[in-house]
Amino acid sequence: MATGVTAPISARNQISGKVIDIQSGTAMSVVTIAGDGQQLTSAITNQAVQELGLRKNDSVVALIKSTETMLVKGEMTGIKISARNKIHGRVTGIQRGSAMGSITIDSGAMKLTSAITRQAIDELQLSNGDAVTAVFKATEVVLQKAA
Repeated sequence: MATGVTAPISARNQISGKVIDIQSGTAMSVVTIAGDGQQLTSAITNQAVQELGLRKNDSVVALIKSTETMLVKGEMTGIKISARNKIHGRVTGIQRGSAMGSITIDSGAMKLTSAITRQAIDELQLSNGDAVTAVFKATEVVLQKAA
């Protein structure tokens, strides 16, 4: 296990927050974090909870790779999905590459980046100002305990 790593990391989405709940199962725990006016859910091993010494009210940083976020354009009304994390916001930036693109989402205090295919950008007809929801599974949220 690496400890004390303070070097920059490549994960575009780094959200500071506080642990508000930890529900432990046989092998995994579901950790709920409140940060930037949103709640996030992370599913990590019980061993990780122990190694981090995670407790309620601890400060953490939730890390989500931009490639792990999916986008839904418009309202998610009527859509049922198993992913625990759904962050609503507006598109504030679009970088189109030949194969992939990068979408910046503003959700108030929280800013997210989603890396999706150019084909998906075109099919969704994404434009600045569009309402979107970034969706990602709890298993894709890595936690780092804040110093």
